[in-house]
Order: sequence, then C-alpha cells, then structure tokens
Amino acid sequence: MRATFEQNAEFIALAAREARDEAQRLLARLEVLIAGLAAKDSAAGLELRRAAVEFLVAAGDQQPALRGEGRLSVVPARPGDRAAERLGELESTILEIVEGEDGGMHVDAVFELLGEMGVEMTKGNLSVKLHRMIKAGRLVSTARGYYGLSSMERARRMAS
Repeated sequence: MRATFEQNAEFIALAAREARDEAQRLLARLEVLIAGLAAKDSAAGLELRRAAVEFLVAAGDQQPALRGEGRLSVVPARPGDRAAERLGELESTILEIVEGEDGGMHVDAVFELLGEMGVEMTKGNLSVKLHRMIKAGRLVSTARGYYGLSSMERARRMAS
C-alpha cells in the first residue's frame, strides 16, 4: 500500500506539530527549573538561563533568544504567567506575610493572602514550599499548620 503525497504531507505536519509541542513542554519545564534555582540563588539562576539561551542559539534557534521579560523565546506567554514571574519573589513574600505574626500564621491564612496578591498555587504546593523553607531554616512550625519566622531569619532581618 502506497501513501499518497497528501498523506505524507499530513504525517510530516503532524510530526512537526508534535515536535514543537514537546519542545514547548520541555522549555516550560526548564523555565520552572530556572525560576526555582533563581529563587534560591539568583546568580546561579541567571547563569543557567544564559547557558540555556546560548545552547538554543547554538543549536539553531532562529528566533530571538529572549523576549523583553527575559523569558526563553519559544515558551508562549500564558495569562497566568504573572504568578510564574513572581516565583523568585515568592519566598520573600511569604516571609513578609509571616513576619508580622509572633505566634505564627496558619497555612490557610497565608494561602488566602497569596491568592489576594494574585499568586496562583494550590494549598498542597504552598505546604511543600513552607516545609522547604523550614528545612532551609527560614521558618519554624509553631503549631500544627502554623508557621513563623525562625530566630535565625529574625536576626538576619534585624541585621539588615
């Protein structure tokens, strides 16, 4: 059975679309990884972004390497990207929210305040972020579901 010219063209177009979609998924994942690294170490995040852009340009990316906001060019902008752009600021925002509460703040209250600020994330993701901040020594759990600044973080904030 021989494929017609139209069938071959459709197959090639489908393969190209799938390849583009997969490239966009991979680049979106790379953006998330870079944003996560930048939240922990902004210099390392910037260096990884530059390396990724250089790699893409060297690999034959014919589009401009960066858009105005510093995002990788082939990752399409989405309406909810305001929250993704704030990912690097999320930790400091959480610290500022929790800072005013001496006895700690419940995860639900933190979640509501972040929602009011336009940060889109699930309670589960927030809980994971809070626990990682505990491991990093920036927060302490004052009671079940309550989080406050660690003494180390309070001292660091007083010193600055």
